[in-house]
Amino acid sequence: MLNRRTLIAYGSLGFPIAILGYPMTLFLHPYYAGELGLGLAAISTVLLISRMTDFVTDPLMGWLSDHTRSRFGRRRPYIVLGLPIMLIGIYKLFMPEPPVDIWYMLLWNTVVYLGWTVMILPYGAWGAELTDNYMDRARVTAVRQVWTIAGLIGASVVIWFFQEILESPGSGEVLTGIGMTLLFLLPIAVAVLLLLVPEREVAVPPKRQAWWRDLTSMLKIGPFRRMVYVALAIVIGEASRHAVLVFFMNDVLQAGDRIGRTFILYYLMGVAAIPLWQWLARKYGKHRSLAIAMTHSGLMVLATAFLGAGDYNTFLVFYVLKGASFGAFAYLPLAIIADVVDVDTAVTRQKRAGLFFAVHGAIDKIGIAIGIFIALQVLNLTGYDPSQPANAAGLWMIRLEYAVIPTFFFLLASYLVWNYPVTNERHAKLIAALERRTARAKAQTSA
Repeated sequence: MLNRRTLIAYGSLGFPIAILGYPMTLFLHPYYAGELGLGLAAISTVLLISRMTDFVTDPLMGWLSDHTRSRFGRRRPYIVLGLPIMLIGIYKLFMPEPPVDIWYMLLWNTVVYLGWTVMILPYGAWGAELTDNYMDRARVTAVRQVWTIAGLIGASVVIWFFQEILESPGSGEVLTGIGMTLLFLLPIAVAVLLLLVPEREVAVPPKRQAWWRDLTSMLKIGPFRRMVYVALAIVIGEASRHAVLVFFMNDVLQAGDRIGRTFILYYLMGVAAIPLWQWLARKYGKHRSLAIAMTHSGLMVLATAFLGAGDYNTFLVFYVLKGASFGAFAYLPLAIIADVVDVDTAVTRQKRAGLFFAVHGAIDKIGIAIGIFIALQVLNLTGYDPSQPANAAGLWMIRLEYAVIPTFFFLLASYLVWNYPVTNERHAKLIAALERRTARAKAQTSA
């Protein structure tokens, strides 16, 4: 069993990464559209194009980290390389000096995502290789998720401070505050990870073949294909909601100055509920726990579809209740992917955690880009402009994209994952078979 210090040190990088993910999906497009004057259609296109590079960079990064051999390990060198790329991108994207154009946003948005790819994909693979135990992997991802939610709460506190203490509700001030926080915290978290978390040596060397051949072979594994569909459903649903959340708070509820406090309560509920999802995972399996969380999330979001001005308190109740499921669908898919790596090892006799997490990361980022692109493009067709008073068609479209569309995708994800084939019992048998095979190989080598 992993010791507590290793678990805490490994998960700590999730804190600043969560703070980074917050503005990328919530505040970036309202700021560039409303305060810097770039159109919603152009911004959604930029966000989509900057994510399209992940089709190549994510699998390539996973393949590289799987095949790297150095005195510092397989994963560490890339985390060190990705840090300065990400820091430069954050500074230029979050704190631009107006005037800026759409090409400026495209360049620095792409740089941030490149740094994210180089740093975070090896980080996820490193976590999958810390242990082979089914429930220990859930502990690894649960601890990382606690750090992640703590980071989201921290970002919410920054937003609350700017909106309600400094009385600066604009997205630009919020982005500057979050950017300065990241420039301070990211180097500290990377140093803790590198100094305190060991890398396990992998006994099964990867085959030397082109990364696209590896990609083709892994997509033939049924449980992984199923998780690709589940991940797409989750992230498209969440992206549609996130794309219009600030607009929903500002124009539908007319409570945009209370975004910070809303998120603080939401993420506190997410932390409090993680033990519940861990208990459900032990009792019914990680896949059933995830399915229950997605159904709950969909129902809570749907309940807000017809709210309007003056209904903030009702919205807050449903929003905080939805927060209970946030922790589950943010960490359980990663724990399930770690089990899929063992299925792949049984079939191919390779350890390709980096590539698996890379493909999952690419699916996640591309799904977010597609969800945001569609949401903003359709909203733009109604004539909605964040810098102008909202029209009736725009308000109803915001409701649809915030509540109804996400519910469909959440329920679809729940349906797809309910009968997922890699259960606790099947995984235990798989690990036992892999251990017997490794023991036989060692015995033959000794003989």
